[in-house]
Amino acid sequence: MKSIGQLPFCVPRTLLVVTGVLLLAGCAAKHPPAPAGAAVGEYSYRIGPLDTVNVIVWRNPELSMALPVRPDGKITTPLVDDLEAMGKTPTELERDIEKALAKFIREPVVTVVVVPPSSRAATAPAMVPRLGVMLE
Repeated sequence: MKSIGQLPFCVPRTLLVVTGVLLLAGCAAKHPPAPAGAAVGEYSYRIGPLDTVNVIVWRNPELSMALPVRPDGKITTPLVDDLEAMGKTPTELERDIEKALAKFIREPVVTVVVVPPSSRAATAPAMVPRLGVMLE
């Protein structure tokens, strides 16, 4: 009678073949197909307090300038009193400025660029040297 240490040579080979077959079977498993298109949400930057917006009025360089968004969310441009900017996309603000300038300029074309966006900045409370405006 053979002891456990003296197994026939074919047992390790059989074990190796069975392990290989199981590994190959695991690799051959069916996975669901990848989606045709990834779901990507539309993202539009919303202007916030303390942002700086560059307002460019085509063919009117005297009306083009960089404007800070005040803590109350408004901006003031020449010929236009306080205008709500907070919560709007740059395109929405462009249309609002064009509408306000249309009283003074025939067919104004306005471009608004937020540079650099700073209203989404965050700091850790331990790093804040003094109290100030709290942003979303």
